[in-house]
Amino acid sequence: MSQMHSNHAPNAFDLIGFHHDNALPYRQRIEMFQAVFSGKELNVDPINPSGGSVIESGGARESLAIKFRFIVPPEFEVLLPGLMLTAVISALALHTGAQLHYVTPLIAAMAMGMVLRNAFILPAAYKQGIFFSMRQVLRFAVALLGVRITFDQITGLGWEGAAIALVPLTVTLLATVGAGKVLRMDASQTLLIATGTSICGASAILTAGAITRSREEHVIVAISSITIFGTISMLLYPLLYKAGIFHLNEAQYGFWAGASIHEVAQVIAAAFGGGELSGEIGTIVKLTRVAALVPVAFVFSYLAVNRSPQGGDRGATAGVAFPYFLLGFVGMVVLNSLEFFTPKAIRWIELFDMFLLTMAMAGMGLETDLRQLMRVGYKPLVLSICSTATIAVISMLLIKLLVV
Repeated sequence: MSQMHSNHAPNAFDLIGFHHDNALPYRQRIEMFQAVFSGKELNVDPINPSGGSVIESGGARESLAIKFRFIVPPEFEVLLPGLMLTAVISALALHTGAQLHYVTPLIAAMAMGMVLRNAFILPAAYKQGIFFSMRQVLRFAVALLGVRITFDQITGLGWEGAAIALVPLTVTLLATVGAGKVLRMDASQTLLIATGTSICGASAILTAGAITRSREEHVIVAISSITIFGTISMLLYPLLYKAGIFHLNEAQYGFWAGASIHEVAQVIAAAFGGGELSGEIGTIVKLTRVAALVPVAFVFSYLAVNRSPQGGDRGATAGVAFPYFLLGFVGMVVLNSLEFFTPKAIRWIELFDMFLLTMAMAGMGLETDLRQLMRVGYKPLVLSICSTATIAVISMLLIKLLVV
């Protein structure tokens, strides 16, 4: 390996990497990695970089990671604060849910996260771990949900289940796009809200946003709106069911929750609030909607490419992300259908899965900024209300017609 020249000021990634003979020891690489992510100025001797610690321009300060001396890669260590926060909230929420009959752990975690997010200022060090909980932890938890389901249960839903999952989705998507035109909203923002409401919340919004190259503020507003109204639905549905206002049985309630609530975690929280049967039905119906993201995303990609000024910007298709966690879900269903797991193993997997789902809900609460919604104007909120009401009403009518 060639040595660094004395007249070349090394950058952080030169010193962090292993491609130099005089790469920094582990402790100094930790400090360097954290300084890079915080944007701090670095003062390192280019001749002997391993001879001292990384120094911040504002004064020396020992890093939190070195105090704890975690033997983990720096790339994972930056996730630890946020992951530890969501894990602690998850543990508290599971305890709360076990003590209070009318508060599920998922709802408790969401509420705790929202209180922390809107009442206090969270350090930036927590953000990456919180986002990881909302996305990767949630996807892994959804994959593990397959251990609750067998193919016999899926086929037992019949064509009625498929219709209840997909017909409200299609009607809501088209109706929301039409309502956005009436409100004279930006077409991209309308599409984001329509996709998030009808398919699967934030995952669908991020996918549609990548395809249509939407502005960042439009994506944030859509996700915030979907989170708020999905949360309202998550809290309201169990109350309406237990009050007997719509005279739904447990199966019908599961269909309704799965067919009309936005996020996967929100559906799980609301559906299992009606019982085990409604929870399993709601999960299956919701994941049927999630699976619809794949064909819908490629339709959006085709339309975006053919409507581009050059008539073929293939880069637009690069943002289409296949929901690989569905493959994990299907794999768990296959294994469970083949009776691969013992009853004791299934109970432990379900317990671990609930802990992960509660972590994801805590992350969702920690990312919900109520003040931000107050600054976006009334049109996105009106459209989100109309879209949420449309999918709730259409799915309810179909359930009354098709499910006994």
